[in-house]
Amino acid sequence: MRSKKIKIGDYVSALNENVSGIVTQLGPEITIETEDGFPVLFKAEELVVEPKKWLEAQDLSGLHQKKALDKAPHPNKKSKPRQKSGTPPMIVDLHIEKLVKNPERLQPWQILDVQLDSAKNQLEWALNKRKERIVFIHGIGEGVLKAELETLLRRYDEIRYYPANPAEFGAGALEVYRLQNPKL
Repeated sequence: MRSKKIKIGDYVSALNENVSGIVTQLGPEITIETEDGFPVLFKAEELVVEPKKWLEAQDLSGLHQKKALDKAPHPNKKSKPRQKSGTPPMIVDLHIEKLVKNPERLQPWQILDVQLDSAKNQLEWALNKRKERIVFIHGIGEGVLKAELETLLRRYDEIRYYPANPAEFGAGALEVYRLQNPKL
């Protein structure tokens, strides 16, 4: 289910292949020109439109360092996600429209503070109630909330987090698991 209709000039990525580019022709099949200049045909349901803000030139050096730190092995931490239990997860939507009545009155830093406070409060409540799974929906955006949320989650030894299933929760979500035996 696509939320945006594909148009000529849109930057798109293939869902099941590592191919992205700009739409050059529409029809029964959509032609995209890859970053290498090759035309490739796809069906509309095989493509997703990428947000334009990701196309803007950005300094990503800090992001590469953060990814290297995230990939570094952590002692006593298992990298394999737990099997999902039969109980549905607790879902926490951190979109600012869901948290406050008039979000347009807030400054960006205030929005981030509200979102992080809400995430921390919901996480503490869920851990106290011994919830096994929590899904934080942070959205795609520029990645600031996701990075801050990951920083918050790293402070808890009794949980693990992973990107949530995009088919179930969208691309901008993290799934948190409470460990049964955190001392192991």
